Amino acid sequence: MATWVLTTAEKKNVVETEFWTKDGQTIKRSTGFRWGTVSCESDERPDIDLDNPDGLEVFNTDYDFELDSLDDGCWAEVEYPDDMTEEEQERMDELWDEDSYSAWEEEGWINSDTETYFNGPLNLEQQ
Repeated sequence: MATWVLTTAEKKNVVETEFWTKDGQTIKRSTGFRWGTVSCESDERPDIDLDNPDGLEVFNTDYDFELDSLDDGCWAEVEYPDDMTEEEQERMDELWDEDSYSAWEEEGWINSDTETYFNGPLNLEQQ
């Protein structure tokens, strides 16, 4: 069984989006990373388009990729529910700045899903 390592070929091409839910509402928090690496074990080379024109959700493929690293978070963006007041959004931002995941969890928000996209050209190597 071979180990296959998939990485982004160019920097700033990884986006991890977390979906946080509470009381029927969803907060979408996206973080951009300069580099990303995942790996999987397979007897055959994974059949992945390395040109990757549409982006690849690395954990939603026919392969059992495991996260090795997401390096150097370089930006973050939060989309709050339309009916959440500006004051509440600011409070949520402050909570995140103070204690990130734990603060939102203490408020009753649940990280219900996460998507990790590798965008742009990819490298795939056997180790």
